[in-house]
Amino acid sequence: MGKPQIAVRIPPPLLAELNQYVERVGTSKTDVIISAISQYLGCAEIVPLSQRVSELELQMKKLRTLIESYSSTEEGNQ
Repeated sequence: MGKPQIAVRIPPPLLAELNQYVERVGTSKTDVIISAISQYLGCAEIVPLSQRVSELELQMKKLRTLIESYSSTEEGNQ
C-alpha cells in the first residue's frame, strides 16, 4: 500500500517561501512538509532515518558555508 495523499490550501506567499526553500536546499516539498508537520506534532521519530540524516547533512553544509564565510571575512579584516 502506498502512502496516503492529502491536499491543502496555503497562502501564495507561504508557497513562494516553500518553493524558494526547496530550490535553495535541494529537497522536495513533500520532505519539507513531512518534517515540519512531524516536528509540530512532536513525533519527529516517525520521519524515516534516511530523511533525518539528509536534513542533518544539509544543515552541516550550511554551517560549513557560514563558518568559511566568517573565517574569510575575519582574515580580510586582519
